[in-house]
Amino acid sequence: MRHGRSSSLLKRSVEMYRFCERWLFLWLILHLLSSGISAQKNDSTGLHANLSKIFNISAGMHHGFIFAHSPLVENTKGANPTGIEISFSWQRNDATAWNLCNCFPRNGVLIAYYDYDTEVLGKSISAAYFLEPNYKLGKKSFFSIKGAAGLSYLTNPFDSIENPTNQSYSAAINGYLLIGVGLWFKLSEHWWLNGSANYQHVSNAGLSQPNKGINWPTASIAIGYQKNPRPYYSGIRSTEKSWKDNPPRWDASIFGIAKKGSDENGNKKRLPLLGFSIQGSKQVGRINMLTLGAEIFYDEGLRMQLKRDSINASAIKSGVAFGHEFLLGKFLFSQRLGVYIFDQTPYYDRIYHRWGIHYMMNRHWGVGFHLLAHRHVADFIDIRLSYSF
Repeated sequence: MRHGRSSSLLKRSVEMYRFCERWLFLWLILHLLSSGISAQKNDSTGLHANLSKIFNISAGMHHGFIFAHSPLVENTKGANPTGIEISFSWQRNDATAWNLCNCFPRNGVLIAYYDYDTEVLGKSISAAYFLEPNYKLGKKSFFSIKGAAGLSYLTNPFDSIENPTNQSYSAAINGYLLIGVGLWFKLSEHWWLNGSANYQHVSNAGLSQPNKGINWPTASIAIGYQKNPRPYYSGIRSTEKSWKDNPPRWDASIFGIAKKGSDENGNKKRLPLLGFSIQGSKQVGRINMLTLGAEIFYDEGLRMQLKRDSINASAIKSGVAFGHEFLLGKFLFSQRLGVYIFDQTPYYDRIYHRWGIHYMMNRHWGVGFHLLAHRHVADFIDIRLSYSF
């Protein structure tokens, strides 16, 4: 019995290590994506952009509630998570950033500790990289939009013996996502007050089961300190719109992943998911594109699940999706909402959404990865290769 327990712990450790590798890769991509903003333009002011960055350190508190998005996680309903967050950030303050987005973008790292207010979920500590465009409202106030991605360590994962009611997460290491909006108010030359509303999510993107995820909205208040403040750039924004002459971009992609699942006998193994997509994109702003595309994919893990459930249905899915892309140098950050036009399976509804980060290696070839989710449940992350024409 002890040997079996040790073997299980070893397997879980290997899975955690592999998952950690993937999310560290995501962190690196987000860092490069942020650097892409700097490379988008290179005028005489932008050459000294690093000298115009304002360093900020802030600390604050979050409080919110668990969103029980599935009957399987009703045992977490009513819990009120409380967290403490510390962040370190660098804010652009130059003509290049101003002309690109009409904002003063902030990027940095955050560390957060949460008590989820229920023994089922335990506690967590998260580290994440974030991007936060700041839009000037007045001389002493900003409106901000914040997105963060990173890793969370959670203390009480699902265990068939010790914690069988935790359907939210089954591994100690999970992915962490945050999106929020906030206001910054200047208190003095060095001190700022920040209030925000946030939506946070923890899951492992389907790499182990159960994996319903934790979803919790929070309100937060924080105090920020700037050691070397500077007056914010106040020049006239460029009105150049050469992007209007750009023709539509067409992308053909192949994608896939070795998705963790079970064979027809219930044995755990990696099973292939393979697909193809085509998409058209039209630029509608300096850093914005609208997209429309179609995709089709085959999921061997889904086929096995249908077989175990004695359901006669196809494991092929196809859909169409409309979306948006941010153009950040050689990086594309995409968000899409789709509907399945062919789906015989009973497990999810027909609406899905995708989130992706893509790197264009040259004019034609690109690589990246996308997350496909149904409502609040992540289905899979795929790795893809694209050709643009």
